[in-house]
Amino acid sequence: MYIDTLSSVKNPRIKELVTLQERSRERRESGLFVVEGTRELEACIKGGFVIDTLFFRPEIYPLERAKETGCQQLNEVTAELYSKIAYRDSTEGVIAIVREKHTSLEEFTLSANPLIIVLEAVEKPGNLGAVLRTA
Repeated sequence: MYIDTLSSVKNPRIKELVTLQERSRERRESGLFVVEGTRELEACIKGGFVIDTLFFRPEIYPLERAKETGCQQLNEVTAELYSKIAYRDSTEGVIAIVREKHTSLEEFTLSANPLIIVLEAVEKPGNLGAVLRTA
């Protein structure tokens, strides 16, 4: 496990994070995506996704909790830097870069009366949230 402390937007890991946040093409090509917040991160872990890189504010999201994610690249970030990389107002002090997981249709098992939603290229979390609330 590697733990680093970051304070500059010029750091290559921060630049990668910002690029992934801003460019859907980069997300598609790299097979990585960004999640922000404890609930979202826990859902990824529960779903079997691999956490590639974790950025956290230790005074909000403790190091012990960061270690529990199984991520090998942990990055403590300063409050000033976190305010620049976070895109939501309240995120519980954690942002992660996560590896995509590819699943084929043959791997799905459906209940007798399933509700199925098919989406492609959802770029903003709010759009997905709106679809789920509507369903």
